[in-house]
Amino acid sequence: MSSFSLAEQAASQQLAAYNERDIEAFLLCYVDDVELCDLISGEVFCKGIFEMRAIYGAMFNRCPDLHCKLVKRIICGNIAIDEEHVTGQVPGKITHATAIYEVNDAGLIKKAWFVRGS
Repeated sequence: MSSFSLAEQAASQQLAAYNERDIEAFLLCYVDDVELCDLISGEVFCKGIFEMRAIYGAMFNRCPDLHCKLVKRIICGNIAIDEEHVTGQVPGKITHATAIYEVNDAGLIKKAWFVRGS
């Protein structure tokens, strides 16, 4: 039995798959009707695994140097909050971001909120 919470396991698994640009492994971390939201505007920018496949699959193909470095992770119950530095989306630029993942009892991410800084 793992000493890591389901939220920490889900956040870790999706980050590893993201960094491998493995769309299938990445999508396995999410429920079929997942919602991805901009935390500031409240806008849902992705609804469902099919949209997620299109958005992230295209990004994984377009950005061969894509990499997300975990700066800090906070776990609180079924929530994982990751501070991240993302490289490879824009040449020569590091994007500072925060991702908040809500995980269900099966250990899958059901909703995520993102804040992107400069």
